[in-house]
Amino acid sequence: MNRVGSRGTWRWLFPPIGDIALIYAGLFFALLVREPALISLNTAVAFAPLFGGWMMVLYMLGLYELRLTNDLVSLVRNLIGSAAICMGLGTSYFYAMARHTDLTPKTILFVAILASHALIFVWRRAWLWLLNFNVLDQRFVFLGDAADMRAIERDMPHHEHETGLAIVPWQWPGVDMVVADERWVDAHWDKASGVFLAAVERGVPIVTLDDFYESIFGKVAPAYAGHPSWALKNILPKSTGLYWEFKRLTDVVGSALLLVATAPLLALTAAAIKLFDRGPVFFAQPRAGYLGKPFMLWKFRTMRVGSEKKGPFTSADSSDSRITPLGSVLRRFRLDELPQLWNVLCGDMSLVGPRPEWMREVEVLEKVVPSYHLRHLVYPGITGWAQVRYRATNSVDDSIEKIHYDLFYVKYLSLGLDFGILLKTIKRVLISDANVEALPTPALTTRTARDQWLNDLTANLNPG
Repeated sequence: MNRVGSRGTWRWLFPPIGDIALIYAGLFFALLVREPALISLNTAVAFAPLFGGWMMVLYMLGLYELRLTNDLVSLVRNLIGSAAICMGLGTSYFYAMARHTDLTPKTILFVAILASHALIFVWRRAWLWLLNFNVLDQRFVFLGDAADMRAIERDMPHHEHETGLAIVPWQWPGVDMVVADERWVDAHWDKASGVFLAAVERGVPIVTLDDFYESIFGKVAPAYAGHPSWALKNILPKSTGLYWEFKRLTDVVGSALLLVATAPLLALTAAAIKLFDRGPVFFAQPRAGYLGKPFMLWKFRTMRVGSEKKGPFTSADSSDSRITPLGSVLRRFRLDELPQLWNVLCGDMSLVGPRPEWMREVEVLEKVVPSYHLRHLVYPGITGWAQVRYRATNSVDDSIEKIHYDLFYVKYLSLGLDFGILLKTIKRVLISDANVEALPTPALTTRTARDQWLNDLTANLNPG
């Protein structure tokens, strides 16, 4: 078997073989915890048809697509959906089989689903580790402007050594997806049609350049986000009533529990600030909230009193003389953010969402960035997509760059995205901003829009 054929075999066999083993491992764990006496071959056979249905659910939700493995948020979201569907299937299955079996494993079923899906999550991340070492590398055909292709290829994170992606000409076998720029395809259909037909015939996925850009860089392309039509198509039509209700419930319960759990730490931090830095313990500042309405955000004070008089868009990195020695430690481990749990409990903020910006900065940004106000369509958060994907804002350029991450979050609002961000936050807290590699925005034809925003922003900060 040639290398391409062998690679394809590995891709398709590894995940389902691992999944069925882990599903049975989840069942074994559930039986061990609840009913050890039921551990037998007969029980395994009784569950076999149901587990076949679960495998179909995993397939239908795209959990065997290689691109999904590299996307933590999509992976979490689809596993949550899979767990819910599998619970429904399991309940229906044993209800239908009630006359033929004595098993009524409601609790066992629930535990088995949780355990197996947790194991499948770990297995998918291990699969990604294999992908990084090119055992399961992906190859894609790019239908678009050659300059755009070179920019994406150059700025891709560590190129194929991290993403497992490589740009290649059409070849079969040996191509995993086709990435197409809609505008280029319209103008060059004679060149694109052959690849499209071949891809459709062989079941090769075809994705747009916009979707591919977002999946690789985790942010919305600048030029598209700057057009009102983009918002009408991607954000405004959404209906997320149930999502907001569940999110608010999670915020209230989560913030209340965290305030109780961290109460000793809050008290010690307040005492340390009073003892070593003297002056006020808390720092309050008007920030932009939901729909741009101002609210007072609370933090532990980490800078010298009056430091904000220096004005908006001023750097506050670890070397800034305005930061107190204790404040530097609090910032490093994000302990200064803990009082914002009170903002969450009061309803001004959420646990997850775009970071609330100082009203003085918002007033400037809304004048020069056409889509900036879209980030206010959701409640601001203690942590967010920009916080786990990008460093802290230290410059005007950073402020502009962060907007693209915030718009990505607004576009893809979901419980899966929120849970994915919370998981990434745990890791992010342990990493210093100095060690965060911020991916550059590829210099596509859309780059000029971002440059114009920067020019306009500079003009507003320095009038005349």
